[in-house]
Amino acid sequence: MTRICITGGPRTGKTTLSGALYGDQWAADSDKCGPVFHTDDLIGKVDWSAASQHVAEHWLTEPGPWIIEGVAVSRALRKWRDAHPGEPPPVDRVIYLTEPHESLSKGQQSMAKGVASVHAEIEPWLNEHGITTEHR
Repeated sequence: MTRICITGGPRTGKTTLSGALYGDQWAADSDKCGPVFHTDDLIGKVDWSAASQHVAEHWLTEPGPWIIEGVAVSRALRKWRDAHPGEPPPVDRVIYLTEPHESLSKGQQSMAKGVASVHAEIEPWLNEHGITTEHR
């Protein structure tokens, strides 16, 4: 079972990486194939807080395998941690993408700073439970 979270600011390649990982790791073995959840599918339908809450309550509770990617992932992991004190993270692997591939608007820059701040907060919790964030 592999449960992978991919997070990072806007335009860092989260969706592209999730597609590549899906193809590389699961396409050859359909029994291991799980869904790829994109937090962008929620944004616009609900606000950021509700999107990360949905991910924490519904997607992170799925048994896996799965990939969850998007800017709301770090906040969802923080909400999950806060709702399950003392429990290990519901993930096997976390990838944090840091470099945007395109110029960002001021709003996107602000969003990237917010993601970085939340990720810095949850990374020690991940590490305590043996989950090392891959920074790319």
